[in-house]
Amino acid sequence: MKLRYYILRRALLQVVVIFGVLTLVFFATKIIPSNPLAVLLGIEGMQDKALVEQTIKIWKLDRPIWEQYFYYLSNLLRGEFGRSILTRAPVLQDLRVRFPATVELAIFGFLIAMAIAIPAGILSAVYRDSIIDHLSRIFSIVGVSGPEWWWGIILLVVFYFFFGFGGSGRLSPGTPYPPFITGMYLIDSLLIGRFDIFLDALSHITLPAIALGITRSGLTSRLVRSSMLEVLREDYIKTARMKGLRERVVIYRHALRNALIAPVTYMGFLFGSMLGGAIFVETVFNWQGMGLYLVNAIFASDYPAIQGAVILMAIIYSTANLLVDILYAFIDPRVRY
Repeated sequence: MKLRYYILRRALLQVVVIFGVLTLVFFATKIIPSNPLAVLLGIEGMQDKALVEQTIKIWKLDRPIWEQYFYYLSNLLRGEFGRSILTRAPVLQDLRVRFPATVELAIFGFLIAMAIAIPAGILSAVYRDSIIDHLSRIFSIVGVSGPEWWWGIILLVVFYFFFGFGGSGRLSPGTPYPPFITGMYLIDSLLIGRFDIFLDALSHITLPAIALGITRSGLTSRLVRSSMLEVLREDYIKTARMKGLRERVVIYRHALRNALIAPVTYMGFLFGSMLGGAIFVETVFNWQGMGLYLVNAIFASDYPAIQGAVILMAIIYSTANLLVDILYAFIDPRVRY
């Protein structure tokens, strides 16, 4: 029962957070000193006063800001995000196409980060002050020091320019796009049995995913290391060793689960930051996802697209943290109280 109330409380808090985000996004776009009508109508359209007045009435720009705000909220509750000024298509339709690309990249980058960080953190703690620990520390510093876009440029120069591996975009020129099932090319190509498309999509997602994951793996490995060292000092670990249990059993059965409590909490923020960091990676690799869509919308003063993309990112980020909080409650029952 207490777990149910805990989940309900966290879900209600998520609703408050999303409401705060969409409110800030709305008023922030009103403060920006630019004219979206100029982008929408163009130079010739702005010279037509009748067309300008008609567009202002359609967009409710002649209404007080509080009335525009409630009109904006009512549209969102109906699932209406408006129409993009840049693409001339509904924002929800644009996000539906681009959202899976960003999620696919974030998931792949997250898996790479965890595949590096968790073993590195465990080995660094088990072999404390050894050469493994020192190498792990150096890797963490190097990984954290470079931003995603910098790693993306380095990987493009080394692997694509010199070896011809990967490249920009999600597929090579001439490779047919798989039918839209999930929007994730790796999954869609497997569902239709096109392994050639799968291998090509895999080669293109590897470099941006590494650029996205390597910056997160450094800090995560240090967090796993410090948590693991703290657990290894506990009395029950000493008792398990005194009973004659093998070191592998002590580490992976008794110590690892408790050591992962703190890193699991951080993983929700990690995944959310990957969705935000994907903006720079998608720009470097010309990855047709939500991040590149948001960048183009900002340069074009495309307010409906900006609002829709930011709100969707906020929903994803808060949902990831909600799931982590629920998982944390199962790992550590003390948080339920």
